[in-house]
Amino acid sequence: MDYKRLVGTAVLFLVLVFPARASMVSVLVVETGLSEEISTEQYGSLWEGGLMETFFNAGHIVTNSPIMRMEKKPAQDLAGLVKNDFDDAILGGAEYFILGFLNYQISGGRPVPVEIAIKLYKTDTRELLFEQNFPAGTGRNLNEEYQLAQNAAQLIIVNIKDR
Repeated sequence: MDYKRLVGTAVLFLVLVFPARASMVSVLVVETGLSEEISTEQYGSLWEGGLMETFFNAGHIVTNSPIMRMEKKPAQDLAGLVKNDFDDAILGGAEYFILGFLNYQISGGRPVPVEIAIKLYKTDTRELLFEQNFPAGTGRNLNEEYQLAQNAAQLIIVNIKDR
């Protein structure tokens, strides 16, 4: 009996000594190069899901805003409707904001994703911490495309851990 109590106390002590801390991350994917009338496959949802799952599995608290669509990428990233989502992320307690511009081109009468520009912002300073373009729509199937999104998220996570 005393041995179980001693082990239980030791485990509880270790848990209290090393507190767990998770960063909160908000994700917004914006599809660009499309009008509202054009229907697309689920590439926006696929990239959003891949990013979110990877951050969650890395121990972060993850939220998202609904996928947005714009005919062209805005001149300033954090302006207009994107700024509204950024401000909502701040109000929700997010420490980091991931903004992905998923660019489409019309090929053969149907929208084809070309690339996604992913940017990582620190919400309290509005500082751009990371920016990189990744190919989109290059996977042989949706599972491979999802893996590309997860690989991109892993690269972003490394940049958060360096801070």
